[in-house]
Amino acid sequence: MTEIVIGVSTLNELKHALESNVERGAALFMNFDAPRGRYLVHEVQIAGMEDCISASEIGITFAPQFLTYITRRAREAQKSLGLLHTHPNGFSNFSGIDDRTEEGLADFMSSRSGGQPCFAFVLCDGKLIARRFGTAERVAVRVVGATIDMLELVDGVDSESERYDRQIRAFGEEGQAILKSLSVAIVGLGGTGSVTAQQLAHLGVEQFILFDGDTIEKTNLNRVVGANEKSVGHRKVEVAAAMIRGINANAEVLEQAASVRAASALAALRQADCIFICTDSHSSRAFLSEFAYQYLIPAFDIGVSINAHEGKVNAVTGRTQMLAPGLPCLWCSNAIDAGRIREELMSEADRAADPYFNEGGVKQPAVISVNSAMVSMAVSMFLGAFTAIPVTARWQSYDALSGKVRFLAPDSDPGCGVCGHEGVTGAGDKRELSLLEQEAE
Repeated sequence: MTEIVIGVSTLNELKHALESNVERGAALFMNFDAPRGRYLVHEVQIAGMEDCISASEIGITFAPQFLTYITRRAREAQKSLGLLHTHPNGFSNFSGIDDRTEEGLADFMSSRSGGQPCFAFVLCDGKLIARRFGTAERVAVRVVGATIDMLELVDGVDSESERYDRQIRAFGEEGQAILKSLSVAIVGLGGTGSVTAQQLAHLGVEQFILFDGDTIEKTNLNRVVGANEKSVGHRKVEVAAAMIRGINANAEVLEQAASVRAASALAALRQADCIFICTDSHSSRAFLSEFAYQYLIPAFDIGVSINAHEGKVNAVTGRTQMLAPGLPCLWCSNAIDAGRIREELMSEADRAADPYFNEGGVKQPAVISVNSAMVSMAVSMFLGAFTAIPVTARWQSYDALSGKVRFLAPDSDPGCGVCGHEGVTGAGDKRELSLLEQEAE
């Protein structure tokens, strides 16, 4: 299904700039994400009053020079173009005037699009609707932010209402239908990732994309859900997939036993509706943080740390954070260590030659109860983002020793190269991901 995806921060920018008692307009420049047939809103151009011949409560006429400028800009950048106007009178659909206006402009827009499809948008009462320009063919719009508005993309309700009766009582049949429709990627199937897979399978998620290149070792058996003695030597993605199918025979699982940063893994990752980051690799987390904004696919980062020295536990902490437009990325949250990324990307020869390399290799403590606590917070956060359950936290930290859970709400850095005003939001394939691994030919 073709859909248009817009970050909530971009939508809020439009709502603020176009607030008026007469119709206002803007151009939306979109990048095409081919694997999903999605158009990612990357930039907007607000039409000033000088860009309009006339504007009233029920109509707007754009000036020829504005239409010429935006079509040329879209063609030169090889982007799809959307022409948006508001309905300040409260009419929440395309009007007869809209139909006639588009009919008169259809040939012009088509001839100047450079082969890219064009779309028409109406913004009314904060809601965005879209269709292919000059036609009656509606196109679904997904708004990505702290909450994900995607009801247009969900058909009907879940047929297994008895199985999920207690959940439906919490977030309704529409919420259950959304869970069934989602494709969820889990990166890392160890202590937190395996618990995440288990909880999502029980909730009714039926499409999984699993990333992990490691195999089960005996030391994993204390915390990897679904693993047993017979699992040792098997790939973690295989063990997780078997567990998921054991919970729900209808589940479809795509196993990716490779680095999530590999170029060959990118197509699979782009099929996801959201991502759970369950790896402690800082390079992978930085890559996925960037990916979430660039492709408008929200992510949930989960981390656990147990500090123990000479048999004494000094700290047991955890954190979980949602990554999406309007929310800070992992760089803005100071949740990524550039030094750790540097170390992870070094070759063995580089490490041997670097006097400042911190020889790691010390196995960190891990306890299933702490992992499960943080995963439960993240999955509840996920439910708050995608369903009607009123979970509002999007960044939480946990101190197990004191039992305190803190809600954090810092702002993004406007100058951040990932989530800031000039960041990568909606850039899609027009920009190469900075930590993408290119396979050797």
